[in-house]
Amino acid sequence: MGTKTIDDDELFDALADSRRRQLLVELLTHNPQHVPELSRKSQEIAKADEKLFQQHLSSSRTIPGVDEGLLRLHYIHLPKLADYGFIEWDRNTHVVTKGPRFDEMRPLLEPLIDQQKEETVVLLRE
Repeated sequence: MGTKTIDDDELFDALADSRRRQLLVELLTHNPQHVPELSRKSQEIAKADEKLFQQHLSSSRTIPGVDEGLLRLHYIHLPKLADYGFIEWDRNTHVVTKGPRFDEMRPLLEPLIDQQKEETVVLLRE
């Protein structure tokens, strides 16, 4: 009756990228998360020309002095997770917290934490 069904496509899309998975896993134990600010040069690139910027993000070219990973985080990953409701992102304070739908993600994230712990134990034994 008023129960919202979980959208598996959104869950799996959110987990499809390793940076998004990492952020969500970190939110399980460390809420809130601080997100590094973009450099001035990165901000200028992003604001200069939206179409050109989107083309740049989808290419493998790099621009000296621009943190590509941070640009993708700010303009692809965080907006996607926020749109899905898995996180809340305060762009002014650069803080990410669990969103209203975060608990839908929890059953998929907890095994990832267990796997990371097992891998750490194996590395320590070697």
